Amino acid sequence: MNKRLKQYLVLSIIFWALASCSAQQNSVVQQVDALGTSQTIEDSVIRRLRDNNDLVIAYAVENFAWVRSINYLIVAKNNNEWTGYHYYVSLMHNPGQPAAPGNINPAEVNQLSCDSLLEYISKTKAWTIRGDSGDNFCPNSNQSCNINDASGARLWIITKQGLVNPSYYAPEFFEECCPGNKERALFLSITKKIEQIVSVEAVSR
Repeated sequence: MNKRLKQYLVLSIIFWALASCSAQQNSVVQQVDALGTSQTIEDSVIRRLRDNNDLVIAYAVENFAWVRSINYLIVAKNNNEWTGYHYYVSLMHNPGQPAAPGNINPAEVNQLSCDSLLEYISKTKAWTIRGDSGDNFCPNSNQSCNINDASGARLWIITKQGLVNPSYYAPEFFEECCPGNKERALFLSITKKIEQIVSVEAVSR
């Protein structure tokens, strides 16, 4: 195989990969715009990420019991580049006093892993996940599954025009105690991928 042919094959593979990823992104954006909500995002940092990117995907752990806080793991795509972020918000402040500013830090993420996450979200139609609405944790199953003061988890898929943000209360606990909820299992599989990308695969691009 001569050098020119090798270069052609490499460029063809790169072009195909970019085209495939772009098609998946377009599919996700179209579905979220059509089926999601246009609700206002209260958090100014998340709003800024939305304004500056084509697509934002985030996994948030929400604590509302003792230490009230939200911890986000975020990947955001602008054009063909992914960026990762750790974002922590403390909700502990006295009534009438302004909330403390959140702490956001960039995290280097693996571009191919982010593309794979997008492909998985597109393939599994993650925008159809409904969440548990704070109840019905074990419908028609083990009603002895009880837990108090646990954290909730939320998946954000945000486009310029819309968003979906399903949440589950203590999803790992209830998935182990009363498995069978396919949407919750999908939710957990996606949030674990985000956790791996931002926390474990925080490598140089």
